[in-house]
Parts: sequence; C-alpha cells; structure tokens
Amino acid sequence: MTTILRLFPLKVWIGIGVVALILALYGAYRFQEARANRAVAEARQATVTVDALDKVATETEAVRQDQQEKQREVDEIPGSSDRLPDGYGDALERVRRGNSDSR
Repeated sequence: MTTILRLFPLKVWIGIGVVALILALYGAYRFQEARANRAVAEARQATVTVDALDKVATETEAVRQDQQEKQREVDEIPGSSDRLPDGYGDALERVRRGNSDSR
C-alpha cells in the first residue's frame, strides 16, 4: 500500500481527494434535487386530485337529483315496471343498436 501512495506526490493525492469530494457533493446535490422534484410532482398530483374531488363533490348532488327526476319520469310511464315477455330482449337489443332488421 505504501508503494502505491509513493507513486504520486502529495499534491496529486490531495487533488484526487478534492475531485472525489466535489463529485460526492455533486452527487448528493443531484440526489436532493431529484427528491425535491418528486415532492413537487406529488404535490401537483395531490392538488389535481383535490380539485377533481371538489368538483365531483359539488356536482354529485346535481347528478343525483337528475337521476331521481329521470327515475320519476320512467316510473310515471304506465307499464314501465312490468316484465317483458320472453324473447323480446334480443329484439330490443337490435333496436338499441340500430339494427332493426326483421328476422
């Protein structure tokens, strides 16, 4: 080990140490910068999520009222709660899809 140390003068070893220290500090800086960037991205995502949840919370009551009104309208139609006879499901599905071809 002492022979390796004697290959270069003390100034060279100090220079290597300074370069190693600079690289270590730069690596630590980049690591902290990456952590900070992740934290900022998570904060942005949380803000977007909170905004979306607030919007949903404010619109939920209006959507429920709209659904209740539509359900009342359907309930007012005579026979809307009656079961359809067997075999009508396929025909209704064709009409719903726009394929009203007769058999």
